Amino acid sequence: MSLFPEPWRPDAAAIAALPDRFPAGAADRPALLAACPPTIRAKGKAAQWREGVYRAWGYLAGRARDPGGRAQADELLEQALAEGPDFTKVRRSATFAPVPIIAYSPQAAREIMRQARQIERETYAARAKGEHGGGLGRLGLQLLEWFAFTLWPKSGRFGMVPSLAHVATGARMSRASVVEAMKRLEQFGFLTIQRRRKRVETPLGVKVTQAASAYTLGLARGLGALALAAFGKRPPAPVATPARPPESTKTPAIRNELYPPLAERQNWLPKSEYEPLLT
Repeated sequence: MSLFPEPWRPDAAAIAALPDRFPAGAADRPALLAACPPTIRAKGKAAQWREGVYRAWGYLAGRARDPGGRAQADELLEQALAEGPDFTKVRRSATFAPVPIIAYSPQAAREIMRQARQIERETYAARAKGEHGGGLGRLGLQLLEWFAFTLWPKSGRFGMVPSLAHVATGARMSRASVVEAMKRLEQFGFLTIQRRRKRVETPLGVKVTQAASAYTLGLARGLGALALAAFGKRPPAPVATPARPPESTKTPAIRNELYPPLAERQNWLPKSEYEPLLT
């Protein structure tokens, strides 16, 4: 049980039940609904976070020597409570990991694009009805090409940690298209996305926040490697072979004295045996 009372917060259901304050069509209603924090299911974890915030606030308020310092501590407390627990704003799959650094290799970048184009070409030939592209799609190839030949050469020494807005601007795509293309590239193994988190020092203690995701490129893995293996084992198209010439017109590379050609064998026979009879 928490030692400190939980501050009251309006939730979406309570606001929706007050049509007199927010009439239909009011511009403030959607904004306020969006500003309401989601319901926290980890009650125990939220209570521990709240106790830590109040404990840090009590330490700051106790060390304040004037009313201004006490007011500043109260303001920090209100701001922290309004933001809510930090773990609700961080992806569950994010880890405290350094940025992976892979040196840029032009040969590797060209091989990655060759494999991607081969997969796109083969899957486009077998696409379903109504589909406008193959497994990667035009936007997937466009995003992969931007990663391989624009971002990787510039960020190879420090790692690729661009924001989603930077990727969308550089690749000349919308954010929704970038997210969809990243899913396809990650599915075929060309792009690896590492979600990261970091610790930030604040007056009320250490806070965990979401850091920029790190990206690395590589050759096709998983579904991409399976597709390349399937396309590589396709039997070649049958080639028409020329008709075999008859034995009488073949010229042996080495003359066999024991078995002379057909023309010489015919000369050994009497003429009456192979010449047609005259009628």
